[in-house]
Amino acid sequence: MAKRRSAEEKALKRLLKMLPASVIILIICVGICFGALVETGVIKLSDVQNALGFTVFDKPSQSSGGNIPDSAKDFGVFVIDVGQGDSILITTPTKSVLIDAGEKESAAAVTEFIRSKGIIRLDYIIATHPHSDHIGGMADVINEFGADKIIVPKLPDNMVPTTKTYENFLNAVKNKGCKLTAAKEGTVYDLGTANGKNVKMTILAPVKGAEYDDLNDYSVCARIDMGKISWLLTGDLSKDGEKDLINSGQDIDVTAYKVGHHGSATSSSAAFLKEITPKLCVISCGEGNSYGHPADSTMKRLEQYTSSIYRTDLSSTVSVYSDGEKLYVSKGK
Repeated sequence: MAKRRSAEEKALKRLLKMLPASVIILIICVGICFGALVETGVIKLSDVQNALGFTVFDKPSQSSGGNIPDSAKDFGVFVIDVGQGDSILITTPTKSVLIDAGEKESAAAVTEFIRSKGIIRLDYIIATHPHSDHIGGMADVINEFGADKIIVPKLPDNMVPTTKTYENFLNAVKNKGCKLTAAKEGTVYDLGTANGKNVKMTILAPVKGAEYDDLNDYSVCARIDMGKISWLLTGDLSKDGEKDLINSGQDIDVTAYKVGHHGSATSSSAAFLKEITPKLCVISCGEGNSYGHPADSTMKRLEQYTSSIYRTDLSSTVSVYSDGEKLYVSKGK
């Protein structure tokens, strides 16, 4: 080992001799300046990592990363770029979950992405709530892949949609011989194992007995656990639904948060974020959307907890892998 170090030292000395003194001084100065800028917060390390398109996060610290290790490839959460809508695919070696499918126009992109993961049939589908930007593409997805279980919120009769989009969704469920399962608070679904760790999905909301005027607050909310890593996905839940979720007493302190309602000002309240304390956030929204999502006020609230915020309007599809200890993030399709 000593001979190896000696050879390396000699190689370094030869390299230094080949470089002009001015270049060496410049490299040292750049390194010192960069370190100072990061230390003082002028430059955020996460911004540099984002520019490179790849990041690794520890909980709660963060560090730079290289290629995604094989140990992390077993578990992935993919926030698919569907423009102004939601579609999230979760995969383990033996199970798959699709949460929403964007607008009808996004169906081809969603089905293509699912197919790219080698999935022939989905194990679970969650239709968080029957708005077109969440279930518009669902009929095509169901017709293509089917699902062992399709989870939906139980709605009051006066809030059940009569739209063509919802009708298409129900027809696809019937045509594929699938069944709808009402989301029930506290229900746990086994998602197999990844990197030797059990993966589970827990339904957190709608909270039992809760009633709302806004369909968004009936969104099915789920928590995903894998080792030390956890995710919270809340559909279009707004402040009223968030308050009930807090008061339900369920564990919502997580590592990663798929930001509710595309980053709307009416979601991700200060009280809610205080409970979930996210280390990483992903926002699904359309480039230049007319709603102004994500809202500046929401971004400011999120930034109180993390600078690691990804947006599909800026980064396209956001893929987050984990070995149960760290999160590995890559951007783009």
